[in-house]
Amino acid sequence: MSVETAKAYFRRSDDSDASVADIVALFTEDAVLKSPREGIFRGRDEVREFYERNAEFFAEGVHDIDSYYVDGSTVVCEGTISGRTTAGRSYEGVGLVDVMDFDRQEISELRVYLDYSAIRTELPDDEEVPDFRQ
Repeated sequence: MSVETAKAYFRRSDDSDASVADIVALFTEDAVLKSPREGIFRGRDEVREFYERNAEFFAEGVHDIDSYYVDGSTVVCEGTISGRTTAGRSYEGVGLVDVMDFDRQEISELRVYLDYSAIRTELPDDEEVPDFRQ
């Protein structure tokens, strides 16, 4: 079931012993990932790049997912994240919604909705904010 893959995604994301490869293995070869902080990543190699950048930004984090909503091949995951950035900023209970589309049991698209203003010490200039209208 797709919810089990979504739960595996959060377990691996929170596991300090899990590698980027462990997380990326949950995605299809042609997956798409959309992040408000980093932009759009297409294909498993670019998804890997996103998680490598993520590891440079987040020192640690723990997801607390309250609800999983299923509609066909889509799972909406709603909860919070707490942790610390590599710049030393701590954050707690930051709201998030991740929307995952699945092809069989692999993630074919992930749309991340996270309140980065609660995490970053400085917000990016308008020119640095990803444009999802592409």
